[in-house]
Amino acid sequence: MSTERPCALVSGAGRGLGRAIAIAFHEKDYQVVATDCDDSLLSDLEGVDGYLTCQHDVSEIGRAAEVAALIEERCGRLDVIINNAGAMSFYPVCEAPPQRTIQGFMVNTFGALIVSQACLDLVIASKGRIINIASESSPFRPPFQIYQSSKMALECLSDVMRRELMLLDVHVAIVRPGAIRTNLLEDTKSVPIDVRESRFERFFPRYRKMVAERMPTRLSEPSEVAAVVYKAATDPKKKTMYTINNDLAQRLVPLLPAKIVDRVILRQLRG
Repeated sequence: MSTERPCALVSGAGRGLGRAIAIAFHEKDYQVVATDCDDSLLSDLEGVDGYLTCQHDVSEIGRAAEVAALIEERCGRLDVIINNAGAMSFYPVCEAPPQRTIQGFMVNTFGALIVSQACLDLVIASKGRIINIASESSPFRPPFQIYQSSKMALECLSDVMRRELMLLDVHVAIVRPGAIRTNLLEDTKSVPIDVRESRFERFFPRYRKMVAERMPTRLSEPSEVAAVVYKAATDPKKKTMYTINNDLAQRLVPLLPAKIVDRVILRQLRG
């Protein structure tokens, strides 16, 4: 690979939004380092000109250093880091093993810090950018999942990263997309929750119904969101946040008093 071409690292590039982002940057003549925790999802990119594939669970600190070394050896530079990898699951947070929740934050929140820190010298050398993929749902934290909480934490962490790294001429931006037509959204429809011997077992039928009734109808295509990510990586205005397809209700609910939201949820789940 040539050091003359700009280079972008995309985590979670095996499918969905991550794959669309990788394609968008590749089409703009970037060298693309595509990583995923499941490297079998990257097999079709192996050996393709302009792509470098690498297995990486973003929560693995030691592996992140190996990825950074590989980028330096094979690409010689790194201009953009797109922290896209994420995971969503549904379970009773209050009674689940704490490590399960910690791991969710490791992937959705701290993975962005782990990857960025490992590659910091490279992105500082290029005076590049770090793009963290958040979610429009982050201001509203429903029960039985930590996805929104971890994405809100990612936004807060992004502010800290930006205010440090701007001193070194590196810009950190957030992309906050609305609902996207991906497998992640499809998985949400079924709400696969293991409720055996749970204190909350009797509430889950209502919870599944509540989630099903609130599935978004306006969806962005992954390629549309990828275009916004590319803009965030190249926009001379260097905005702190870029949005696409953000739902009005998602913006209004967090403005309500927490007690009102609590009462609505209590009524829906208790009946």
